[in-house]
Amino acid sequence: MRHASPTRTSTATCLVPALVAAALLALAQPASAQEQVELNSATREQLEALPGIGAKTASDIVRERDESGPFSSFEDLQARVPSVTSSVAGKVRGLLRVGSAEQVVVQEGKVVSKEVVRKVLMRFAAEPTIREVQERAVAWVQVHPEVADSWRTRARFNALAPRLTTTGQGTLDDDLRVVEQTGEADVQAKTNNSTGRLTVGVTWELDRLIFEPQEMAVAREVVRTANLRDRLLEEVTRRYFERRRLQVDLELAPPTDLADRVRKELRLMELTADIDAFTGGWFSDKLEKAGRAPY
Repeated sequence: MRHASPTRTSTATCLVPALVAAALLALAQPASAQEQVELNSATREQLEALPGIGAKTASDIVRERDESGPFSSFEDLQARVPSVTSSVAGKVRGLLRVGSAEQVVVQEGKVVSKEVVRKVLMRFAAEPTIREVQERAVAWVQVHPEVADSWRTRARFNALAPRLTTTGQGTLDDDLRVVEQTGEADVQAKTNNSTGRLTVGVTWELDRLIFEPQEMAVAREVVRTANLRDRLLEEVTRRYFERRRLQVDLELAPPTDLADRVRKELRLMELTADIDAFTGGWFSDKLEKAGRAPY
């Protein structure tokens, strides 16, 4: 009479609880152990695959992100997308990673809209505008057009001013007594009998109303000042927008090479210093007040 092997039975009996425990352990894995999804760059399909987020909520998130810009935090997501309720938030909080709010996400193959470009440039809205910088630079070197107009007006009215001449003559008798002292004392004179005559003459040169020679000198200075102003505005405008382009490049395409990044950061500082020189330090002061470190 043959009996079943007790060893084989006992092995099968132990294997079942082990499989059940492994299944329970897999179900009990925390959500945070899964790979996180970047909220500001995730596709609609990636969001929809997260627990608690269906097709509608995923569409709401993508639409809000495209229309109003990236999310700054998880709380910002809840505030802007009503379908992300507290229940949904509890399920996906550990599965979503929120990157920088300043990041602009453009999907590959998608046409970049004017709105996206505007959002990028709006990052620098707190900095002085080009018009403010130009006006400050002109004020700093005092080459306003109004100054040249003042020169012309004064040169024209100079022809209306009379020429004043004075002549005097006189005699003193023998009773003249002069006292002189060394140092800074005035010279004193005294006489009992003196005669004299003072003549004051005023003349107008009417031909200067037609042509004032000083207007030629003023005209030359006006031309020189206008050229200086044009060069100044050209230089400060070129540096301003070169600086802005560099800022955008550093934001949207940060260099991965250390040396390249250092060179670009130094160039950004150099351009800031150039604009500071044109404005007497006003530019960096405005940046600091806006909460941006100029250097």
